Amino acid sequence: MSKKVQFTRRANGEGSVYQIKDGRFGAAISLGKDETGKRLRHVETGKTEQEAIDKMKRWLSKNGYMGEENTIIINGQSTIDEFVEEFKIKGLLGSGISDVTLENYSYVLKYFQRYFKGKRIGMVDTDEINRFFAWMVNFMENGKYRYSQVTLDRTVYVVNRMFVRAVRKEYLSTNPMDTEEFKAPRSKKKTAKITALTQEDINILKNALMGNQTVYTVVALMSATGMRTQEALGLQWGDIDFENATIHIQRAVTEEIAWDSHGNKISAKTILGPTKNGSSERKIAVPEGVINLLKQWRETAPLVSKTQFLESDRVFGNSKSPSWTYAGFRSSVNNSLKKSGSGMDSLRLHRLRHTVATMLSNEPDSNIFNIMQLLGHTQIKTAQKYIDTQTRERAEKNRELLGRLSANGGLCG
Repeated sequence: MSKKVQFTRRANGEGSVYQIKDGRFGAAISLGKDETGKRLRHVETGKTEQEAIDKMKRWLSKNGYMGEENTIIINGQSTIDEFVEEFKIKGLLGSGISDVTLENYSYVLKYFQRYFKGKRIGMVDTDEINRFFAWMVNFMENGKYRYSQVTLDRTVYVVNRMFVRAVRKEYLSTNPMDTEEFKAPRSKKKTAKITALTQEDINILKNALMGNQTVYTVVALMSATGMRTQEALGLQWGDIDFENATIHIQRAVTEEIAWDSHGNKISAKTILGPTKNGSSERKIAVPEGVINLLKQWRETAPLVSKTQFLESDRVFGNSKSPSWTYAGFRSSVNNSLKKSGSGMDSLRLHRLRHTVATMLSNEPDSNIFNIMQLLGHTQIKTAQKYIDTQTRERAEKNRELLGRLSANGGLCG
């Protein structure tokens, strides 16, 4: 059975086309191994690179290796770059994942390509995979471990997905990660845990950002509702029901990315898309203070921004545009904090959402479904972690209280 991938010329002699000493060009293709284990290889030559490629395509087509789409076989003798490129084009593009997710997957695949540069995919066994992840775990930059557990987990997922597909398509006979000998990597990088803002932190934020209303209003809204940054920046005036004090969260800013025929990013632009997972769309009832905040912004916005006011216009703009990009907003927040001299030079925007969830879970009459509805969580375990954290903290507090009771005359004292 022929397995297929686009036949392309590689630069710098790193693929199928090379120059011969007599000045001609050769196009070579590996066809796997015969029954004795001998490698099979075919070469076509031409006066130019293109002539060699065209002759190779004709040979492949004549011998049943190439179809109408100018495709060639993928097998264990394919290069790492050919293997990854085919996966990106046929396995990821058009698979239904978002452009941002595809960009993240493509990024981690570069680690795989970098480490195995120059090798054939059939040479990558479980030991090689374990050495690859050990390299990632121990890779240091400026004296610090570079790769977080999130990056390692994502790399494991994407590389395994690539091998699973290769086995399913019969490109390879086995998945080197589908064995007990594969060792899941554990990061050595010290990653700061996301914590809720304290009241002191909130006061610092308020004082530091009040002078920049274009960012302050968005941050204040997020801190009062737990919205994701992308959801807040994606709000349109038609999403706000001022009379009934509700906000319909149904879209978010995201990126639309253009890809070339090799699965590489060409360009990107900010667009409005669905919420994070599609099912995060929700209507939330908000307190009077939030409605007053938005009414005040509606009056102030024409004076400090290019915000427009049709139902389909974005609620939040800035001094240069009627809408924000995520990167532009994050940068503006951190620049305002640095200029304030408050001592808080930057803010992980997700801490605002984390703070709302933590405060909700600390309320005696709150439950997991309250948190899920407000924040747009689709999985109970995501919201449960906030309740579990509060439960542990209360248990430790109770331990201290019981210890003091016991020391002050209890039977155990």
